[in-house]
Amino acid sequence: MNQKGFKSVLCIGLRSENALFGFIGCDCVTHIRHWSDTDLMRLKLVGEIIANALKNVFYKQRLEQAQQQLLLVNQELQSQANLDSLTDIANRRCFDQTLLNEIQRATRSQQPLSLIICDIDYFKRYNDNHGHQQGDEVLKQVAQTLHNLCKRQGDLAARYGGEEFAIVLPCIDKNHCLKFARLLQQQIGQLNILHPNSNIADHLSIGCYSCKPDKHTTADMLILAADSALYVAKKSGRNQIQVFDEEH
Repeated sequence: MNQKGFKSVLCIGLRSENALFGFIGCDCVTHIRHWSDTDLMRLKLVGEIIANALKNVFYKQRLEQAQQQLLLVNQELQSQANLDSLTDIANRRCFDQTLLNEIQRATRSQQPLSLIICDIDYFKRYNDNHGHQQGDEVLKQVAQTLHNLCKRQGDLAARYGGEEFAIVLPCIDKNHCLKFARLLQQQIGQLNILHPNSNIADHLSIGCYSCKPDKHTTADMLILAADSALYVAKKSGRNQIQVFDEEH
């Protein structure tokens, strides 16, 4: 203390939750001071003010960290709620909400909207002959192919149910929807999924529907139209693309 030139020092510890985290003090370098109880009380009050201020900072930091962690957990839960657990693409819940949102958006902007529903042909036969584990691998491959084709913001590939998948294509008209479906069929063919128990080659039937939604358009209307086109594709020999025609 003499090396620093201090004649007298009064010092107290700073505590938070019974843990010592620092010190505060005052010193006298001109003469020896006999510290009074009042001096000690003042220093303790200053110490409490500083300790409480620091505690508030620590609590704020902890609260912000907890809020950030909660936000990340909620985002993860939201993501899990919208993803199919097997294929890791959008699930039926996410598809339903997205289709509804895109109908409303297309109605406001007076833009076209397209929906594709496709089905892996003879999938039950594939499962029966190769096992469900191998069948799950096929579903994952097809799902990833669909997902990779949805490159624009707003495009959505979803597992519609079982071996059925759906694709929502905002701002896409009938001609471009058909081009997309042909590209999809080509990409699935390149997977080269062997299915010796099937009498067709690429094993994917596709139903398409495009429209310009208005205030009377519902999600059920689009789904029914695309599903009807898919039904025709299957009845017509499978492994083909059919477009729903409102005039027939």
